[in-house]
Amino acid sequence: MLKVWGRRNSNNVQKVLWLCDEIGLEYDQEDAGAEFGRTRDPDMLARNPNAVVPTVEDDGFTLWESNVILRYLASKFGPEQIYPRSHTMRADVERWMDWQQTTLLPPMTTIFWGRVRTPDAIRASDIEEAIKKGERTWSILDNQLKDRLWITGDTFTLAEISIGAQAWRWFSLVRADERLMKQSHLENWFSRVRARRAFDHNVSSVPLT
Repeated sequence: MLKVWGRRNSNNVQKVLWLCDEIGLEYDQEDAGAEFGRTRDPDMLARNPNAVVPTVEDDGFTLWESNVILRYLASKFGPEQIYPRSHTMRADVERWMDWQQTTLLPPMTTIFWGRVRTPDAIRASDIEEAIKKGERTWSILDNQLKDRLWITGDTFTLAEISIGAQAWRWFSLVRADERLMKQSHLENWFSRVRARRAFDHNVSSVPLT
């Protein structure tokens, strides 16, 4: 059985658990990271020298980096629709997964830490600047969704899982601000994401802490 180390309130861990539930993959999850510790224990450092979560082990193979874990699990256990085999379709999915980490994550990290994790440690001006950058960044996805149900077309893919957990934080912490521009395509997409049982179980039902 797949083993997953990581705490359920971690965005990156949520992605992995969400995928497992989406495709019906059984797993054994053990809390690790932050208040649970463990990441710097010798056995965990042997698995993941970065001392972060998630880390997974499948049939003796250990893997870290959340989006790489998504690709591995989807290619081995998931249906083709969630991670297409076509070179162009797969590259399209992967571009949005990488966009989540390289472009979307930086402003969202500042917002989350500034409003949830360590509000006294981050200046209000830095949070406001991150919100402005986040709004511009999310508008890219809003435009992408103007003529499609899901990010890459008519099919739910890993792009949704990679970005959806961040969207929960955006809509929970920022989106209610009436000063922000309307992003109706993004909002409609997120409504479809929220309707998925696996998302509710692993993301939206977990407190933001």
